[in-house]
Amino acid sequence: MTTLVLTSDECESLLDHRQVMAALERAHAALTTGAAEQPRPATMRPATADAADPHGPALLPMAATWLGLAVVKMLSDIPRNRELGLPAQRSTVALYDAETAECLALIDGRTLTRIRTASATALATRLLARPGSRVLGLIGAGALALEHVRSHQCLGYDEVVVWSRSDRTAQVLAEIAPADVSVTIAETPGQVVANADVVCTLTPSVDPILTAAELRPGLHINAVGSPPRPHFRELAADVLARANLVVVDALDVALHESGNIAAGAVDAAALVELGDIVTGAHPGRRDGREVTVFNSVGIGLQDLAAAELARSRARSAGVGREFDLRG
Repeated sequence: MTTLVLTSDECESLLDHRQVMAALERAHAALTTGAAEQPRPATMRPATADAADPHGPALLPMAATWLGLAVVKMLSDIPRNRELGLPAQRSTVALYDAETAECLALIDGRTLTRIRTASATALATRLLARPGSRVLGLIGAGALALEHVRSHQCLGYDEVVVWSRSDRTAQVLAEIAPADVSVTIAETPGQVVANADVVCTLTPSVDPILTAAELRPGLHINAVGSPPRPHFRELAADVLARANLVVVDALDVALHESGNIAAGAVDAAALVELGDIVTGAHPGRRDGREVTVFNSVGIGLQDLAAAELARSRARSAGVGREFDLRG
């Protein structure tokens, strides 16, 4: 059997947010019903790294199984790469037949991760935001921000309020956003919260950006930017304490990898998995005044769902290259 190899650019052409959202919805339902398996990843460090340095280089193999498939994504988080003009994060996704261990696909993880992350956020927004919401707030204006504009446009969000530490990145986002989406640049994160129905935090921040004092009734927050390291926090502890509902992508992963959750402001027993909302095991938002939070660190099962969708569409479209890795 040959292995399909896909680049990031090819993933860009193959993955549609509506289809990815549907695949992720099925995947999270499978996790809730036990049809999918999502083990907690174990962080590894290079032998030369200082184990006491929370900002040091780390490698995170993320795995999952579902639909007779297995996935392993090797995610590297190397903060010093920024000083070299290199990406701080890199990843490669390997998709396998779970029965035979044949490698079905090797996919560069940059675009796949960005699209599946924004699609998962949009899925959470669809399930948890107040009906009639249409103003999207973004804290952070990098590549992940543009992808969130695109994924939420599928839900009818045609107004965006954005804040960034860099005025230039916010301006670039306003320039490259879809033509039928209006973008307003805010002067502070609080101004984003005051004007949006849904707020997405998209920064690798160590110190919290949002506090409970800035929240207002009915707000939905997607905390998405933090890498899977417990010392990164975008939300102050009082935000989770104030929230009526806190949803995570996978409970065990969130408890060990999310800095927002590790702060301990919400009892683990009160956390709800996204799959519970998908399947109706939990009712989700109960009224228009509740504050809801989706706290996501990203899981291998999401990579599996997106990778299988990309592989299926690539085969149909004749995209990518086939290699006999054992030849």
